[in-house]
Amino acid sequence: MLANQNAGFWHAAAQCLAGSIAVALITYVCFQLQVNLATAVCLYLVVVVLLSLQGNFFSSAVVSLIVGGCLLYYLSPPIFSFWISDPSEVVVIIVFLAISAIITHFVSRVRHSTDELREQADLLNLTHDSIFVRDTHNLITYWNRGAAELYGWTPGEVIGKVTTHQLLQTVFPAPVDEIEAEVLRNGRWEGELRHTKADGTEVVVASRWSLQRDERQRPVAVLELNNDITAHKQAEDALRRQANLLEQAHDAIVVWEFPSTIIFWNRSAEQLYGFSREEAIGRPSHELLRTEHPLPTVVFEALLEREGEWAGELTHTARDGRKILVESRHVMVREADGRRLVLETNRDITERKQTQESLQQAQANLARVNRVMLVGEMTASVAHEVNQPIAAAVTNAGACLRWLAAQPPDMEKARQALDRIVRDGSRAAEVIRRVRNLVKKVPPQTDFFDINEAILEVIALTQGELQRHPVELRTDLSSDVPLVPADRVQLQQVILNLIRNALDAMSEVGDRPHELALSSGRSDPNDVFVEVRDSGPGLDPANLNRLFDSFYSTKPDGMGMGLSISRSIVEAHGGRLWAMPNEPQGAVFRFTLPVEGGGNS
Repeated sequence: MLANQNAGFWHAAAQCLAGSIAVALITYVCFQLQVNLATAVCLYLVVVVLLSLQGNFFSSAVVSLIVGGCLLYYLSPPIFSFWISDPSEVVVIIVFLAISAIITHFVSRVRHSTDELREQADLLNLTHDSIFVRDTHNLITYWNRGAAELYGWTPGEVIGKVTTHQLLQTVFPAPVDEIEAEVLRNGRWEGELRHTKADGTEVVVASRWSLQRDERQRPVAVLELNNDITAHKQAEDALRRQANLLEQAHDAIVVWEFPSTIIFWNRSAEQLYGFSREEAIGRPSHELLRTEHPLPTVVFEALLEREGEWAGELTHTARDGRKILVESRHVMVREADGRRLVLETNRDITERKQTQESLQQAQANLARVNRVMLVGEMTASVAHEVNQPIAAAVTNAGACLRWLAAQPPDMEKARQALDRIVRDGSRAAEVIRRVRNLVKKVPPQTDFFDINEAILEVIALTQGELQRHPVELRTDLSSDVPLVPADRVQLQQVILNLIRNALDAMSEVGDRPHELALSSGRSDPNDVFVEVRDSGPGLDPANLNRLFDSFYSTKPDGMGMGLSISRSIVEAHGGRLWAMPNEPQGAVFRFTLPVEGGGNS
């Protein structure tokens, strides 16, 4: 600040010196030419005016006083004296001083105002906003650098030559007459305008108009400040389009700011849950819907933060208290301002889930009927299996009675006979247990068990039927088979179905031996397989795809449910069941089951 003051002082001193030199020259010329006082006053006024335009009030006032002294001393008789003999010349000098003071005052004010305007113009040129001034006829009178950069026209191309609306092809949000009336009434207006630039592209601006009035409050100009919001408008249009799309979606869509505050609630959400948009927005989503989540809140939030998305099933409670099961997907979006928004899409699967459960129940019932029918078809075999140990037990009981009746009683042989009776009774009870397990109605029970033992139990159950048919049975059960996590009874039903199909198929063949082979093993480290091979007539390639369809059967009296139920059971355990031709004749049915961890038993 001190440096500025020093610079101002020396600037004023220099102006005073320059003015004094000019006064001295004029005084010398006027003295030599002996011009009259009035002519000299006019010449001096020129110096004062020029100095006022270039300097400040102080330097102009000092020079004016010097001029007054020169008029008295050199040009007013008697010369070389400050005495004035003619009173009229006093009036001339006084008028000169007064005019000088007035000129200096007003010129200084004008110059000061001009400097302020120039400074303001410089400041307006520094802003990135577009600023221009137009008069009452809409002619452009000022055009800053921001306007030139935004629209592409220089100040020289537009100032005083065109109207703004004509130049920019302005598109107004309302009739222009109404806007101008508001400006006259309120002195300002704000809104969005659409302009066309010099290169023909359109730009959307946030525009602010300010009315300028003169001393008599008459409108003289309008200052218009425009801020380019094209990219922002485009963004809002995109958001609006996205919101419209979300409104049209059939799924309930909720957007909430992490961790839970709802900020968007579409029409389908209103219809599904019963809460209006006004009721939902601003409330925590989990509290509003009383969400039953499969994960703890802390675990879910950490997972969403880490993975950016989550999908699963949730249970929500509607406004009327109904429980709604939804298939839900959450996607986290990180905004530039640091906010974390979650887009939640919920699809009502309540009826679908109920239908699935009903279907599963129907399949379970059908599977049980299938097992009962299988056992019914195997009644003779089952009776044979039970009769053999019973008959043996009766024989051993008679022998035991004879050994006890002997004199003396043979207690050792009687004890051996009783042991055989116990063994045969247990054997009969085991057959009955297997039959009961297959036909009783019990819910699926997943447990780890040895698949080879399950296969041997089924073979034992079908032993009588295998003996009545001329069937050569071979087994190749791998010892490297891990325990299988599954329902033992259901998988035994599958094996029983496949054995029964093989026996039925081979019963139609009379020109070659009937061979049945059961094997197990590991097809890869993550699963085990069970395979049933027969030497029957084989499979028709044309019907291979329909083999597992419900109610499709190649047997005239078949229901077509065995293979369909078997595939459903295997797939419910995460496995696969398929068929393929056997070489040289017959068919192969093979199913795989996943093994947790792939470890050995």
